[in-house]
Amino acid sequence: DDVVMGTLSVKENFHFSASLRLPRSVSDSERNARVEDVIRELGLEKCANTKVGNEFIRGISGGERKRCNIGMELIISPPVLFLDEPTTGLDANTANTVLLFLRRLSRKGRTIIFSIHQPRYSIYRLFDSLMLLSSGSIVYHGPAREALDFFESQGFHCQEHNNPPDFFLDVINGDPTTLKRSDVAEKDLDEEIEPHVSQHDKLVEGFKSSSWNNRLQEEASSILAGFEANGGLKGAKYETIDYATSFHHQIRVVAGRALKNIVRNPQTSILTVATAFMFAIIIGAIFWQLDEDPLTAFKDRSGVLFFVTMNQMFVNMSAVVVFINERKIFMHENISGFYRVSVYFLVKVFFDIIPLRLVPVVILSCIVYFSVGLNPGADHFFLFVFGLFCITLSAAGFCFLYSSMVKLFAVAQLLLAITYIIMMLFGGFLIQLDSIGPWLHWAQYLSIFKYGLALLYTNEFKDRQFCGNDTCQSGNHFLETQQVSYKEPWDLWRNYTALLLYSLGLFCLTYIQLRRMKKTT
Repeated sequence: DDVVMGTLSVKENFHFSASLRLPRSVSDSERNARVEDVIRELGLEKCANTKVGNEFIRGISGGERKRCNIGMELIISPPVLFLDEPTTGLDANTANTVLLFLRRLSRKGRTIIFSIHQPRYSIYRLFDSLMLLSSGSIVYHGPAREALDFFESQGFHCQEHNNPPDFFLDVINGDPTTLKRSDVAEKDLDEEIEPHVSQHDKLVEGFKSSSWNNRLQEEASSILAGFEANGGLKGAKYETIDYATSFHHQIRVVAGRALKNIVRNPQTSILTVATAFMFAIIIGAIFWQLDEDPLTAFKDRSGVLFFVTMNQMFVNMSAVVVFINERKIFMHENISGFYRVSVYFLVKVFFDIIPLRLVPVVILSCIVYFSVGLNPGADHFFLFVFGLFCITLSAAGFCFLYSSMVKLFAVAQLLLAITYIIMMLFGGFLIQLDSIGPWLHWAQYLSIFKYGLALLYTNEFKDRQFCGNDTCQSGNHFLETQQVSYKEPWDLWRNYTALLLYSLGLFCLTYIQLRRMKKTT
């Protein structure tokens, strides 16, 4: 899997790794020199300033991308590299290039361990040591150049011009054509000679009794004896592994990458702002300068407020991709010691809320509030903006939580839709809350719609008179019919408080889920 940010260049990704994984005692000049050394060692000089690429940005080739992934680890000069199928998804020539590069690294004193499935011969001949597995059991472990000799000793002959890895796979899978003629005797080669299970057992037992295994055990025994001579586990020294950089430094570096990512990949931000602007224009056009006739004022204004609330809930479902899109990168970087979970969480939330939640709310409020002609007064306007922002925060909190819980966007989106629809039913607009049965009456207190509509209704209708056609009706009376408390100042502010506490609770649950997320898959 790719563990690099596609909107950054190869060099920028390496600098990101160096800034977080090298201790602060390493000077900037030394850090820059380390990055240049890795680029030169990987042979990435020509594409060092080219963006890695993603679904929107054309970037480097597949082989260069693989080397870039490896380079993220080489920044800290590890003595051992453990890679999982580094050639997956590459064509034969590119795969060969990557393996040649790994072999050069091994000749410079690094131990390279990797899993690989059925490589071609030009790659196989680069191997120093080889381990073959069958159903989790070792079939062979020793020098790669002696693997054919082992199979020959077990009665399996590799025909000329046959690729050894293909031959090993055939033998392990129980292909009878791999047996020697003398072992087959008079039986037809197309017959099933031995059951697969017995062939598996034969290979496993054959290796256990072979000279290759004896040699391996002697080497392991020597290592174990030296370890026990030094006290074994009792004499082992355990060091507390801590992050190479401080919390504040990690915040600065990760925030810098997040800002670059937004600037270079602005599609989501632009679409979110454009959507807010479009809906604001539509609402303003439909509900242009509502009059204060009591026959229509309450119905029209409550309709506007309900639609705005619903819009803020469903439009912000885009926040569900916050942790899904970068799940693999986050898991790799976190377990590799790049940064703390809290750093990643705070940066992602901040850079999602400000450009994608707050800015659209301000745009929508400025257009809708004055085009519709809602309650005049600067104080009421700012309370309206703050109310929509609190609703947005609560809705985004659910998005963040589901995004951290599931891996698939479609599943998270379905969970959100179900959650919002249920909340809408208990919001007090579609049905009077007293009409809900007592066994479900408690559910209203879990509804974002209830608190959102209550604060918007109070801000719009409290202490106002709506007159027309020689009749007047109090906004307070409407609030009473909607079962909205309004008499005390706290009646308004408790709705804001409830939404903010709702948001805080959801954010805390999201953080807890990120910490407990299984990061090895």
